[in-house]
Amino acid sequence: MTAPAFALIPNRPRWDDHQVRLIENAALGPHHRLRLEAPGLAGRLLPGQFVNLSVPGHLLRRPLAVAWQDEKTIELIVTPFGPGTRKLASLPAGTRLMALGPLGNGFPEPAGDLAIVSAGAGVAALLLLARNALEQGRRVHVFHGAASSEDAELMAATYQRIGLKASYFSEDGALGRRGLPTDGLRELLESGAAVTIYSVGPYSMMRAAALLALEYGQPGYVSLDVHMACGVGSCRSCAVLTEEGQKYACVDGPVFAAGEVVW
Repeated sequence: MTAPAFALIPNRPRWDDHQVRLIENAALGPHHRLRLEAPGLAGRLLPGQFVNLSVPGHLLRRPLAVAWQDEKTIELIVTPFGPGTRKLASLPAGTRLMALGPLGNGFPEPAGDLAIVSAGAGVAALLLLARNALEQGRRVHVFHGAASSEDAELMAATYQRIGLKASYFSEDGALGRRGLPTDGLRELLESGAAVTIYSVGPYSMMRAAALLALEYGQPGYVSLDVHMACGVGSCRSCAVLTEEGQKYACVDGPVFAAGEVVW
């Protein structure tokens, strides 16, 4: 008997296209938090998964990590950068959009305690992970970086939301310590702590966190912010070079093990 065609497709994503409604658009420093009523989607996402959100007037959607969810709503953090994200950041409450999801593989479960290394809006992909870890009674160390104190409002509205104390780093020293969040991670690892490391943010920061995980023999994962169009493995625009060859962030990732990526 011939096997069905779909059995031949590796990493076949399980997603649906959902109509969602924007119910809140709140400015968080240079970022925006979009709260969306998302029946059929809310409550289904694993930490680290994302949705591909439609943008009025634009052909291509924007992939955005889900920062929060309950039974009826999801929250996304948008940083206005290009025309598409600027449009999303300007949308009024009541706007109806389409959200393709859940997409991506999400974060593996930690082996024990966690060390989170993030910067700017990278916190969006890590907040659900941190919340779940705290609910499981795990200890969570957070090292968060920002280019300046302008990101302070975003920080206050994220990790502090779940009662998690974070160590903050900024390049100008105006918020927390002057330096990089990986400085705090190295100090933790030098103390002998055994942790699973998770990092989301600028490529250079994730690379540094991944190399520290390898150097100290700790499990580590990064969520790569790679340009993508379809989000479901069809367009092949989000290629990632790994030790096992070329993979695709939307279906093989966006989460990859520290030693998996060719840095």
